[in-house]
Amino acid sequence: LGSYLNANPTTPWDDLRYIFGEIMYGGHITDAWDRRTCNTYLKVYQDPGLLSGLELAPGFKSPNPEALDYDGYISYVETAMPPESPPLFGLHPNAEIGYLTSSTENLFFKILSIGGGGGDGGGGSGGDIVKDTMNNLMERLPEQY
Repeated sequence: LGSYLNANPTTPWDDLRYIFGEIMYGGHITDAWDRRTCNTYLKVYQDPGLLSGLELAPGFKSPNPEALDYDGYISYVETAMPPESPPLFGLHPNAEIGYLTSSTENLFFKILSIGGGGGDGGGGSGGDIVKDTMNNLMERLPEQY
């Protein structure tokens, strides 16, 4: 589909409506009035103004689709997309706190459980195993960590 879109100087809206309305979805619609309704919705929603000025995420507006080719649009999205954050998904900025707290608790629980506990002797204490593991990891990490 990308090479087909690149081969056209503008977005072929009629072709896209036909693909979606008659081939992909239209093949599943058996009633003529339902197919007509589907095609009417596609005429309303799939038009050149669909992406013009559309805010895809907070602070991330869609460029004019006629100004960029397919690869240019992909490049724009990859470079201009804001970093992932709760507001990007319509959530409150504090929504991430619960996730981070839970992840941190799970991480420390796993670290503490590495040493196990009990056993029949012969090994170091759980704290020694954790300390040795952390020292090993710190030696392998780059200097900036």
